[in-house]
Amino acid sequence: MPADADAAADAEQAAPAPGAVRLERNAPVKFVFLGPPGAGKGTQAARMAVRFNVQHASTGDMFRKAAAAGSELGRTVKDYLDSGRLVPDELTSRVVEELVLDAGDGYILDGYPRTLGQAEALAANLERRGLRLDGVVYFDLSDQEAVRRLTGRLVCSGCGRNYHREFMPPKATDVCDDCGAALRVRSDSAEDVVRQRLAVYHEMTEPLVRYYRDRGLLENVDASAAPDDVERATGALLERLARSEGDR
Repeated sequence: MPADADAAADAEQAAPAPGAVRLERNAPVKFVFLGPPGAGKGTQAARMAVRFNVQHASTGDMFRKAAAAGSELGRTVKDYLDSGRLVPDELTSRVVEELVLDAGDGYILDGYPRTLGQAEALAANLERRGLRLDGVVYFDLSDQEAVRRLTGRLVCSGCGRNYHREFMPPKATDVCDDCGAALRVRSDSAEDVVRQRLAVYHEMTEPLVRYYRDRGLLENVDASAAPDDVERATGALLERLARSEGDR
């Protein structure tokens, strides 16, 4: 490719997405999204990353990227993933530092930090760089609503298409619209599995709500609303936080 074509391609990649929010500030935005399973924070992180032209840094994607890189760090992560073991806090924080913080770009962290140890590591890594988070958004959702959302998920036993009993139901009860095969409850959507996930969340991650509230960084969003309403509330909140931080 000619040099001018390379430059044009680089410029296109660097350009904000259509409709992206333009902020009059020099430093890139830095947010953490927290919330229980079923709160939709991953969906909102993806939408806000496009809106603010920043990286959507989900833990799963970072682990897969690190493993694929083949570095010493990546090989260690891959060993944990292949064996089904949880990646330790210290190793998770190293992945985030290498793949997100060292890049120096804006980001929304989704799924990290998950524990107080990870939150403290993130704070230390930012402090070494003379940086701070713009804010931490907590997507507030009751256990009752989380169970209702997560246990309603169905999957086609034939083609694998996903459904939801309430939010995205098939035309005929428990029958796939595409191939006519029977629908079944997803293995990760059984009520006992969902309640165990919530119990782990309350034990390991919910303490971060108080941690960030005590530091004046926490902002709540009502995640029980419709996804588009949550998106509007989240976008307005992030814009306000980014502009106020940029004025400091």
